[in-house]
Amino acid sequence: MNISGFSVESAGKLYRACGNCTNSYQRHVVVDNIIARSTKVIAGININWGDTARFTRITVYGSATICDKYNGAPKGQEPEHVGSGADGKNCFYSASDITYR
Repeated sequence: MNISGFSVESAGKLYRACGNCTNSYQRHVVVDNIIARSTKVIAGININWGDTARFTRITVYGSATICDKYNGAPKGQEPEHVGSGADGKNCFYSASDITYR
């Protein structure tokens, strides 16, 4: 999935890969040229299923978590939050990709 040239305001998450669907698939998201205001998380992915998220040209007004990492779970269970931030394996961005205002 590509999300580009988008503005989000007052949201919990801009993107979240399903963490407990009947059928689980590897998902990849590219987030580019996004403005986020009053948004808690830009993207949430499932690292145990090999999901990836790449971020460029992100502008955050206030604060936001750029990339939340979860271990996806079987249907009916809740995914476990296992961390946040760039790791060079599943979440890809550098400080120069994110502008805080």
